[in-house]
Amino acid sequence: MRKLALPLALGLAHGVADGAAGMLLGSLPRTMALGQVALLVLLYNALAFGAQPLVGLAADRVGRPRAAALAGLLLLGAALLAFGQQPRLAVALAGLGSAAFHVGGGALALCATRGRAAGPGLFAAPGVVGLAGGGALAAGGFLLVSPLLLVLGVLMFAIVEVNMPILPYEQTIDDRRLTATGFQPSSIVNRPSSSVGFEAHDLVMLVLLAAIALRSAVWTSLEFLFDGRYELLLAMALAAALGKIAGGLLADRIGWRRWALGSLALAAPLLALGGQSTLALLAGVALLQSATPVALAAAALLLPRRPAMAAGLALGLAIAIGGVPAIGGLGSTFAAPLGLSAVLTAAALALWWAVRQVAGARSRVAIDG
Repeated sequence: MRKLALPLALGLAHGVADGAAGMLLGSLPRTMALGQVALLVLLYNALAFGAQPLVGLAADRVGRPRAAALAGLLLLGAALLAFGQQPRLAVALAGLGSAAFHVGGGALALCATRGRAAGPGLFAAPGVVGLAGGGALAAGGFLLVSPLLLVLGVLMFAIVEVNMPILPYEQTIDDRRLTATGFQPSSIVNRPSSSVGFEAHDLVMLVLLAAIALRSAVWTSLEFLFDGRYELLLAMALAAALGKIAGGLLADRIGWRRWALGSLALAAPLLALGGQSTLALLAGVALLQSATPVALAAAALLLPRRPAMAAGLALGLAIAIGGVPAIGGLGSTFAAPLGLSAVLTAAALALWWAVRQVAGARSRVAIDG
């Protein structure tokens, strides 16, 4: 349980950070034309998601993911303060802050429970609730700057005070200490194993990112489909958060491959029935998002000495790509029963195959199912 304290603190900060960003973006239509709002939302997404791999690369280079996470929260606080006078600057600060926090916080959560999906699940879960809650606050005309600044300050203090896990940046770290935490120095990146060689590493990563992007495309399409129905979107966000938490814990217990394949396979028919049954929709959303911790943990195993880059690719680039179909007007196609089933089948098989390839890099908990 002590290893989960850091992912939990980071997860709470994740929820507040995304809530602040959602509130700022949702408040833009009150002060400017919709065309300008659309451009600023695109700017935010480009920075918050597209810039994550670059920020992750920098965080890994200097070996300071906690500094990246704290810097991200500071930038989000600055965005809250700047919004009243400089909304465009505030959006840019929020995008950069989100990118920095996601890679820094994601890296720490991965290192805290290395080789397990529970930590990434706890970190990722509150974000979707915060984003939906922030949007709902904006729709209701609320701009809660001071309370959010106070909570961000408290959470920053908590992140500073919580014990840090062993980080994989020092090449001279005793391998036995790392192995005790689940880290395998002889991973597929540094020493090709029998299951996957160095030349195949990029292919495995591409397939894994494709699986994340396909799953993200379904989620984004569902959000577009139910846009404006704030109560339903909040319920979907809560279901997604519960799915991520439960998915991380259950995947560690019953096997990553079994959970990844089974959860996405079950999500497809439930989401297809979502138009007729809210309960089926929420159950499908929970299952859809429950595969996120496995995907994030698998990305970290593919990049064992670059956890911030792993977080940036899985939480940033892949999700940004997954949002393209909905932005391009294909959201209804991806949310339709036939399209949804095809996309989730492809995502399930891709995730199952990618996780199978990294099985040799994981110890202490059996991936196979």
